[in-house]
Amino acid sequence: MISDAKRTSTPSRVRAVLCLALFIAASIAVFTATGSSHATGQRSRNAVVNHKIAPWVIEHTANGQQAEFLVVLADQANLSGATALRTKAEKGRYVHDALWNKTQATQAPILQWLRERGIEHRSFYIVNAILIRGSREVAETLAARPDVARVEGNPVIHNPLPQPDAVIEAPPQPQHPATIEPGIQYTHAPDVWALGFRGQGITVADADTGQRWTHNALKPHYRGWDGVTADHNYNWHDAIHVSIGNPCGNDSPFPCDDNGHGTHTIGTAIGDDGAGNQIGMAPGAKWIGCRNMDQGNGTPARYIECMEWFLAPYPIGGGQGNPLRAPDITNNSWTCPPSEGCSVATLQAAVEAQAAAGIMMVVNGGSQGPACSTVQDPPAIYAAAYSVGALNTGTDNVASFSSRGPVIIDGSNRIKPDITAPGTTIRSSYNTSDNAYVFFSGTSMATPHIAGAMALLWCARPELRHNISESRTVLNEAAFFLAYKQCGTPGPPNNVSGWGRVDILAAASPTPPPCSGIVGTLLDENFDGVTPPALPSGWLATNAQGPPPLWVTSNSGVPMPPAYSPPNAAFIDDPAVVSDKRLDSPGFQDGKFEIWSRLTFRHNFNFEASSEDPNLGFDGGVLEYSTDGGNTFQYVPASSFVNGGYNRTISANRGSPIAGLQAWSGNSDGFITATVDLRPAPAVLRWRMASDNSGSGEGWRVDNVVVTECHIFGTPTATPTATRTPTPTPTATATATASSTPTATTTPSATPTATATSTAAPSVTPTATATATNTPSATPTATATATVRPTPTPRPNITPRGRPTPPPRPAALRG
Repeated sequence: MISDAKRTSTPSRVRAVLCLALFIAASIAVFTATGSSHATGQRSRNAVVNHKIAPWVIEHTANGQQAEFLVVLADQANLSGATALRTKAEKGRYVHDALWNKTQATQAPILQWLRERGIEHRSFYIVNAILIRGSREVAETLAARPDVARVEGNPVIHNPLPQPDAVIEAPPQPQHPATIEPGIQYTHAPDVWALGFRGQGITVADADTGQRWTHNALKPHYRGWDGVTADHNYNWHDAIHVSIGNPCGNDSPFPCDDNGHGTHTIGTAIGDDGAGNQIGMAPGAKWIGCRNMDQGNGTPARYIECMEWFLAPYPIGGGQGNPLRAPDITNNSWTCPPSEGCSVATLQAAVEAQAAAGIMMVVNGGSQGPACSTVQDPPAIYAAAYSVGALNTGTDNVASFSSRGPVIIDGSNRIKPDITAPGTTIRSSYNTSDNAYVFFSGTSMATPHIAGAMALLWCARPELRHNISESRTVLNEAAFFLAYKQCGTPGPPNNVSGWGRVDILAAASPTPPPCSGIVGTLLDENFDGVTPPALPSGWLATNAQGPPPLWVTSNSGVPMPPAYSPPNAAFIDDPAVVSDKRLDSPGFQDGKFEIWSRLTFRHNFNFEASSEDPNLGFDGGVLEYSTDGGNTFQYVPASSFVNGGYNRTISANRGSPIAGLQAWSGNSDGFITATVDLRPAPAVLRWRMASDNSGSGEGWRVDNVVVTECHIFGTPTATPTATRTPTPTPTATATATASSTPTATTTPSATPTATATSTAAPSVTPTATATATNTPSATPTATATATVRPTPTPRPNITPRGRPTPPPRPAALRG
């Protein structure tokens, strides 16, 4: 039994051992397979995470190091809706709110995670991104999140700033120089000044090493200076928070330049000391500034911070940003090279946000020439940036150092630069004293010529303001084309000179179409053939609403100066009550088969307008015309103006008779030219001033009215028109002569007349617009073949990419 038992028990134990062995082997196999799968998944996850992290971050967080990096969120704001908005106020508010709301909706979970761990950070909204100082582990943890698009570095960028040839102290006593700076002359800016356009009403911002705001050529043009006191709130920001040994320190509460480069660049854009140092393109413009470099050293975060402040400036020390205080144009003579760790796309959303808000961003194309594809650094590589190349001053030869296209670093093959301007031996303001000047060369010096040119363009042609695509097209197509075959086809445009050398006169004051028939003068009046306050024969003044006085002629008083061609100009006051005051021209008859007709006049106005919203007027003037002898009149729309068009929109809720219309309002700062294409040719013109129920201004002066026409045959003459019935007025009657002095409180005694009479205007050989003589262009060398620019190919509109927006940020990081 035992033996049977033994025989029976032995095979059972063997089977048990074999089963156990098989089970262990299977378990090991399963465990190994599971582990292998997990390891593969982990490697895959790490690959995805590391793909999101820029190489610079990987390198600078190795071996336990900490570094600064930008966590860019995947959800970026869509700004495309701003394209349909007309004014800067509308565009700016829409873009600011869209960006801000996006950050509020998307950044909260990451910000909470950072706060819980005590990780240093600050939030941006112009790009939906967060600047963080952290370790590799922090970077990888955040990169693994699905709401994070990428993690990019915040390296210190070393901008190689030009060194001065020599610092020149201007003499303490005012001197009048023999010439304006050669670079300014070569752009034809002085010819635009001669039309009355000096940049009035435009604000240019400068992102650079700072600015010496007390410099004699800058102080009168600083938006924060009212002639008595300085207010730096909304007018200055310092993005340098952590520097060592910087002469301006950190977070300077007033504009300060730690190098001199920024004082020089803003001087070229707007500088003029009024004593002979005419160094700037647009001396009637205002400027504001942001310091984004620590003695030439920038970072992506500093660059973004200044761009965000430009979008909605806020007071010194922080506070609520106001898009209405945003500049019109920004000058950017700095770069962010990928070779130093700046990722190609880091700044793109911020650049596009400025464009969407109607801010023209003019940027340095780079000084790494003459090789092709040396336009390789943000922001110059972006389509939304207006990139500038440099010319040897006084010639049409592109400087050897000026970077060339095409852009290949982002795979776009984009043609760059966009346009060129003088960039060698440029004399401008310097930071060593309030009357110091220095010569610099570089693409940095060419860039503010274009920023200033755009200020002149927007001053002369208000209908283009904040229309980025159309403004660039106008300036490009007016440029003096330079055909370069290097780096691609000769164009236009090409990869050496872009669309060519800027010619701001051609852009700001287009000439009339060629006339294949006869050019004649229909009306020519300078108001000098009468004794004030009488109007010239045939001119008719009426008040449709409000008390006297009516339009009269004047040889003194405000706004100054009283006449463009002394002694007289037509004048009307701007009272503090609702009024509607009209000045009608004599009737004139066009020639047979009119081809075109054009009105040019000079006017000087100072009407009540909003001090907060640069697009809003309260009192103002418009131009109207009649084709039926003066019985009915139509409004001349903004689209009819060649230059000097309406600059504001009249408030709709203050009782003005022209409420809601685009009009001239605010302060023209002297006589400016207005040129209008008239189709069909009118028989009578009307200058109409309207005021609202509160506030007043100095009034409106009109001078040198000329109407010219091109026709096939017939002699155009000024002839009496049919009898006109003036608009009834409760307080005054129509007048052709007046006996009062032209002040806002004097009531003229009127000799009523209902029928306008006129005398023939003397025949003159007209010019389309009153301009100074153009500076002749230099003959280019063989390298650059200056040719008459062929008809350019149509350019696509630059539609900024829709991007998101992050929130406000603490202050502590280097930036």
